[in-house]
Amino acid sequence: MTAADLARLDVPLANLVAAADQLTALKTERLAAGLAAEYRHLTDTRDAAFAVLACTHPEACSCDADYPNWTPGGTR
Repeated sequence: MTAADLARLDVPLANLVAAADQLTALKTERLAAGLAAEYRHLTDTRDAAFAVLACTHPEACSCDADYPNWTPGGTR
């Protein structure tokens, strides 16, 4: 690492505070959006009817055997 590399890392405190504020605002925004989406899901009056579809139409359901090489969540 050279002095030029270190000079690029040396930023004013105000810049760091502004970046932290932006991250905090983004986190708050995403949390609020997630909570709103969860609330919409929990209060969806059609959810129960959708859940019954699997019982009334088992031929439309899939199982693990339908996807032999698929790993839930992907490979990490």
